[in-house]
Amino acid sequence: MAVERMKITSIIGKLTDLDKVSRLIVINGSTHILNAISELNSNNLNLSVPQKHMQILQELVNIKPYISGRDFSGDEGIIRLFEDLFNLKLKICEDYLCVGDEYENTMAELRKVHEDVRHISEDMAERAANIEKLQQYLNNVSYLRNTDLRLEEINNLNFMKFRLLMLSNENFKKLKLNIENVPAIIFQAAVFNGNTVIASITPKSLEEEAERIFISLNYKELELPQEFSGTIEDVINQINAKSSNEKRQVEELRESVAEMSRTYSDTVFKAYTLLELEKKAEKLKQETALGSSMFFVFGFVPESEVEGVRIELKQYFGESIIFIADDVEDKRLGNAPPTKMKNISLFKPFESLISMYGMPSYGEKDPTPFFALSYMLMFGAMFGDMGQGLIILLAGLLISYRTANKSFGGILTRLGVSSMIFGALYGSIFGSEELIGALLIRPMANINTMLIGAIVLGIILITISYMYSLLNHYSSGNIEEGLFGREGLTGFLFFLTLVFGALGKATGELTVGIGLPIGIMVVLLLIMVFKQPLAGMLTGRRLYEDSPGDYYIEAGFGVIETILSVASNIISFIRVGAFALNHVGLYIAFAAMAEMLNSKTAGIMVLIIGNIFIIGLEGLIVFIQSLRLEYYELFSKYYSGYGVEYKPVRLFGKGDSGNEMV
Repeated sequence: MAVERMKITSIIGKLTDLDKVSRLIVINGSTHILNAISELNSNNLNLSVPQKHMQILQELVNIKPYISGRDFSGDEGIIRLFEDLFNLKLKICEDYLCVGDEYENTMAELRKVHEDVRHISEDMAERAANIEKLQQYLNNVSYLRNTDLRLEEINNLNFMKFRLLMLSNENFKKLKLNIENVPAIIFQAAVFNGNTVIASITPKSLEEEAERIFISLNYKELELPQEFSGTIEDVINQINAKSSNEKRQVEELRESVAEMSRTYSDTVFKAYTLLELEKKAEKLKQETALGSSMFFVFGFVPESEVEGVRIELKQYFGESIIFIADDVEDKRLGNAPPTKMKNISLFKPFESLISMYGMPSYGEKDPTPFFALSYMLMFGAMFGDMGQGLIILLAGLLISYRTANKSFGGILTRLGVSSMIFGALYGSIFGSEELIGALLIRPMANINTMLIGAIVLGIILITISYMYSLLNHYSSGNIEEGLFGREGLTGFLFFLTLVFGALGKATGELTVGIGLPIGIMVVLLLIMVFKQPLAGMLTGRRLYEDSPGDYYIEAGFGVIETILSVASNIISFIRVGAFALNHVGLYIAFAAMAEMLNSKTAGIMVLIIGNIFIIGLEGLIVFIQSLRLEYYELFSKYYSGYGVEYKPVRLFGKGDSGNEMV
C-alpha cells in the first residue's frame, strides 16, 4: 500500500543486438522508457569502472538519436486481409513472442500465399455483389409478374422510355390528382409497406418534362436488368439460375478459404503477435541513443522487477550487454521518477479515482488506502440501505465480469457492500424502515445526532489528512511547509485550537475564556505569515526567495484563505448527515404517493419506480458528493497529484493493463 520504489536502469550493448534487446524489454514489460539523448546530456550514466568501460566513453563522443525507417503498413494490410477472409479475431499470443528475428520469416510465409488469398477475397467480394444485384433485379421484375411484357421489348423501345418507379403512397395520391399533366402512361404495379410501385411509359421527346414531375414526387427508380430476355417468368428463372451459380461458386471459394484457414491461421496469429512486438520495439528504439557501434537505453524499473530484467538480459546475451541499475536520487537531474501504486485488491479499484485527480509524486505517500476507506465510509453513511446497496453490489459484479471496466465495477461492488452495512445500522431495506430493526440509529428520528456525527466524521478525516501531510513534508524535507505552513504542523495546531475552542464554547466547558484560543490562533496565523523567514533562519538559507513586499502580500491573503478554508472544510461534512436524511426523505415521499393510490398493484409499482429513481439519481449524486469531499476538503490538505504515471513499454498488462508507452 505504497508508491513502489524505482531504479533508473541503463542498458548498453552492440548495435547488432539492438533489435533483440528492444524486443526483450517489450516482452518483459517492466521498463518505463526515458529519452537516452536527454539522459546522456544530463550526465545520468554512472560507469563505476572507467577502465572496463573505456569503449563506452569513446562512444559518447559521437552520440546520435535513432531514426526509424520501418513502415509496417504493408504487412499490417496483409495480416488484416487474412483476418477478414478467415474470420479471425486477432489477439496477441504469448507463446509466439520471441527475442529472435522470426518476424521476417513469418511474414515471408504469408506473403507467398498473399496473392492467392487476395484474388480469392476479391472474387468472393465480386460474386457477393453480383448476388446482391441479382436479388435486386429479382425483386424489381417481380412487380411485373402479372403482365405479358417481354423484358427485351421494354428495354429496347425506339420512341418510348419504360421505367419502374417507387413512390410513397402520399406522393402517389398527388400523382393521381394531377395525372392529366403527366406526359406518360402510368399504371400501378404493386403496393407494399406504405409505398406504391408504378410503371411509366414516356415519349422520349417528353422525358425531361416527365422527369421534373417525378423528381417533385421524390421517386426511386427500380433498375431492370439488360442481359436477360423473354417473359417476366423467363427472366425470373434466368435470374434464379444465375444467382444459384454465383452462390455455388462462392461456396467453392469458401471451402478453399476454409482449407487455407486450417493451414495458415496459426501463422496469421504468430505474424500479428510479432508485428505488434516489432511496432512496440520500434517505438522503444526511437528513444534510444546510438554511437558508432553501440546503443544506449535508459528507463525506470520498479525495484522488485530489476533482478528479473538483469537475469533475462544475461540469459539471452551473456556478458555482451552492460546492465546498470542505480538508486533514484531525490534531486536527480532530468526526468522525475514515475509513480507505480501498489495496493491490496480491496483498495486497488480506487486507484482510478486517484489518477483522475493526479498521480502521487514519487516519494509522496500513496493516498489510496485512506481514500478508499474514507470514500466507502462516506458513501455508505449517505446512502445506507441494504436492498439498494445489494443492487449496486450486483451492478458492480456485472460490470466487472461482463465489461473491460474492471476498476469501476470494483468500486461499485465495494460501495454496495458499504451501503448494505450502513443499511443494517440504519435498519433500512429498499427505503423501508419497518422491515428490520436498526442496529445503531434511525436517521430521521435522530436528525441532530446525524448532523453532529457528520461534523465529527469530518474532523476525524481532516485530522488524518493533516497526519498524511506531515508525513509527506517530513519525507521531502520541506521544513517551511512542514513546520510553518497551513497544511503543516502550524496549520494543524490552528485547526485543533479552532475545533476545541468551538467545542468548549458550545458545551459551556471552556473554563479559560474564549480569549485564550483566539490568542493562540492569532499567534499561529502570524507564524504562517512569517513561515519563509523562519524556515530560512532554521536552514541557513536566505530569508526571502523574492521581494519581501510581494511575499507579505501573498502571505496576508493566505491567512484569510486559511481562516475561511478551515471553517468551510469542517462545515462541508454536514452534507454527509444531510444526504443520509435526504435518502430517507425521498423514500417517504414515494411511500406517501403509493398510499394515495387506491390500487395495491399501482402502489407497488410506484415504490419500485421510486427505488430505481433513488438508486440511479441519488446514488449518482452521493457518488459525486463523496468525490467532492475527497478532492476539495481532504486532498487539499495533503495531496499534490503532480506525479508522473508509470507507463512501461509492453504489449499487454501485467496487472497494469492498458498502461503502455505513449
